[in-house]
Amino acid sequence: MRRGYGRLAASDQRGEAPSPTGRNAGSPSSVSLVAAFLPPDLDQGAAVLVLAVSLIGSALTAAFSAGGGLLLVAVMTAVMPITAVVPVHGVVMAGSNLARFAILWRHVAWGTLTWFALGALIGAAAGSQLVLTLPGTVLRLSIAGFILFTQWGPKVRMPDGRGAFVLAGGLSAVLTLFVGVSGPFVTAALSKLPGWDRRRLIATAGGCVSLQHALKVLVFTLAGFAYAPWVPFTVGCIAAGVVGTVLGTRLLVRLDERVFRLVLRWLLTALALYLAAETLF
Repeated sequence: MRRGYGRLAASDQRGEAPSPTGRNAGSPSSVSLVAAFLPPDLDQGAAVLVLAVSLIGSALTAAFSAGGGLLLVAVMTAVMPITAVVPVHGVVMAGSNLARFAILWRHVAWGTLTWFALGALIGAAAGSQLVLTLPGTVLRLSIAGFILFTQWGPKVRMPDGRGAFVLAGGLSAVLTLFVGVSGPFVTAALSKLPGWDRRRLIATAGGCVSLQHALKVLVFTLAGFAYAPWVPFTVGCIAAGVVGTVLGTRLLVRLDERVFRLVLRWLLTALALYLAAETLF
């Protein structure tokens, strides 16, 4: 992990004197109870926006297994200290995906999840060192290219074997350290497994991605990121995410399998194009 990451994050969170337009502006009586639970560099308007996107993004991910994480990290990047985005996003998405996993646990492909977890452990350990040297631009474009290939390239099926799952777990664990999100990569890979319906895909992807984000949080904790000021806010985001997950799961149950596959294909394509455009331009 980059040296000084924790110190930089801590200094960002302390910030400078409050701006007249910030959440501490005005008389003391104007400071709400909500503001008292926010980290120093996050005003109330930004906090409400992130909470709302946590709910909407979780509903989107619960219904289609992709989209919510990238939407949330984009909004966080716009309104939060940049050094806090990936670490805090990891906590929120770990909670949201764990809720999805818990609701649909009966549909989980446990063998796939077990081997994926082994690969994720290896990938997180390697990624904590690789993050020092590999350019994030290359990885973002690689994710976009992989997703587009799985959706529009020759019809190939992902090998349904232990080695393939270990490899997918390792690669996606490395990617989430650099990019912040790996859900589209995981979903694109699992969606090509033969015989999987939408519930099995959503449930298993939820387990895989929640594990990845938990490992990412561990890596950033060991790197020295100061999570304490963000705890109340992240708890609120997780709660909003759970509500969104419940709503999204209800939509999933009502979806026709063909409609689900069609929407998923175009959603993944849009996410890949957005990721490529954001990286290049």
